[in-house]
Amino acid sequence: MHLSQKQLAEKLGVSQPVVSLWETGAFHPSHDMLEKLSAVLEADLEKSLDVGLGEWLVKQREEHKLTREQLAEKAGISPLTIYFIENGTTRSPQENTLKGLEKALGKLPSSLSKDVEEARDVGDFEYLGPFPIDKWEENVSEGKIPCIYVFYDSLHRPVRIGGTEDLTRRMKEYQQMYWFRPPTAETFAYIVVKDPKFRSQAEKVMIKLVGEHAIFNIQEKI
Repeated sequence: MHLSQKQLAEKLGVSQPVVSLWETGAFHPSHDMLEKLSAVLEADLEKSLDVGLGEWLVKQREEHKLTREQLAEKAGISPLTIYFIENGTTRSPQENTLKGLEKALGKLPSSLSKDVEEARDVGDFEYLGPFPIDKWEENVSEGKIPCIYVFYDSLHRPVRIGGTEDLTRRMKEYQQMYWFRPPTAETFAYIVVKDPKFRSQAEKVMIKLVGEHAIFNIQEKI
């Protein structure tokens, strides 16, 4: 079916600029609007779209008729963690988070599992996050985690960069700091780096690159 943007917009009850945004990829239609588009264009658009983890989670939650709070209870995680995944902030969730979601909603499609694995992969290292700082405990694995970490403010600007052999211990220390709360520190992410020498070198390089733009760092000092 060949329709102009204006004709399609009229059939869907939206404005022409909205259709234009969909076509350029600047904005994505909602699940309900995708169903309307599929009906108008006589095509299953949902299957043809490359759905990300956040979109999949929103769709599954809506199909199961669950609020974020209800899903959080079933999955054993916080509503804030679910929100961060749905809006695309958290691209590499913890394995326990994914298992909880699958237990509540069903198995993650293989294509999405592959996407999550690729998002985690940083050469020989593993990237995790970004996670909401308010829920750091549920997003940090048990045991010592040797890593390079970054804290971001509400605009996703780095506010602190560092390295540690034990992320849990470092997070507990930071809990006492005045800046360890939104909006000054909104999220954090980390890359697991087991080799202490390489971790120290990478930490210094990252701090030097960010320099004074990391609010709480002075070059080569944590």
